[in-house]
Amino acid sequence: MMKTAVTVLQEMMIKMCEVPKYECIAQSGPQHQATFEYRCEARGVVVCGRARSKKEAKQEAARLMLQQLHARGVPVPAPYATPPPRAASPAAPASPERPALPGPAAPAAPDARSSVALLRELCEEYRLGEVQYELVGDTGPPHLRHFTVRAALGLHQRSATATTKKQARQQAAEQLYTYLRENLARLTRDFVEEEALQRAQEKSILRARTDEALERYVELAGADDAPWRPDLGQRVAHYHLGLRAHLGEDTCARGLQALAEPQEAPERALRRVCDELGLRLETLALGAADTESVSVVRLASTSPALSFAGPTAAAAATAALRYLRRTLAEQPAAPQPH
Repeated sequence: MMKTAVTVLQEMMIKMCEVPKYECIAQSGPQHQATFEYRCEARGVVVCGRARSKKEAKQEAARLMLQQLHARGVPVPAPYATPPPRAASPAAPASPERPALPGPAAPAAPDARSSVALLRELCEEYRLGEVQYELVGDTGPPHLRHFTVRAALGLHQRSATATTKKQARQQAAEQLYTYLRENLARLTRDFVEEEALQRAQEKSILRARTDEALERYVELAGADDAPWRPDLGQRVAHYHLGLRAHLGEDTCARGLQALAEPQEAPERALRRVCDELGLRLETLALGAADTESVSVVRLASTSPALSFAGPTAAAAATAALRYLRRTLAEQPAAPQPH
């Protein structure tokens, strides 16, 4: 990856035991279309760069500084070792309606790069609702199609036509975003486009990671050796039926049959029932040697987690058998219509 102009200039100046100085000296234009000007000073040379964001203005100032240093005989690595453009002269007049930007090409504005993300962020922050995009036109021959996309928010809508659906969607979003920013200037004066873009990118990454985690969850849930996992759609009122829902009707029937067999020691009966249900039985004792201990049996792995305690191992096993008998015999409730 090519280093930025700021990085190249910083590394060059450090080798010369100096540090370039940057300062944001001006901000002009309306809030939704502001232009920033950065001043850079190094080795007695002063240049200024303008752009639609502070970050890009700083990069532009560093790029112009590298060009000026190269013109003065300082070794500058490519591609920054190019002569400074004539338009960079401070005496060059600038139009009040459209300020001249130094360099061969003006950097793209943030809203032009991701107008859909900016519009979504604006609507979410000020609760304007969700923007609806619709393909309303598709014309032209197969090798030169033109698509028309409409972006609508309530009673406001804007349409744009381009050679790709994505580009038309971006242009329609840009028009609607510009309209909202101009007409909601008092409400959105604290809306910073750079921060909105960063939040939109973070949300996009979070959504991608969430989708990946859900896909992994579904993949593991369908495996034969998958661990027990909670049912994400289970109602709180049916939480105690989580064991039955996971086992299935056939397994529950085998467990009930094992519970109905002739009486035997509770620990042995519980182990036999757990074998039928495919559960692992764990036992442990709590308490110090010189104090009265408590016996605990745990069924692993279940959702919800199931542990039963008693003064003896037989009492804990009896409590577990009592729960299994009641849960496996209970009929699942029919789903309620929405």
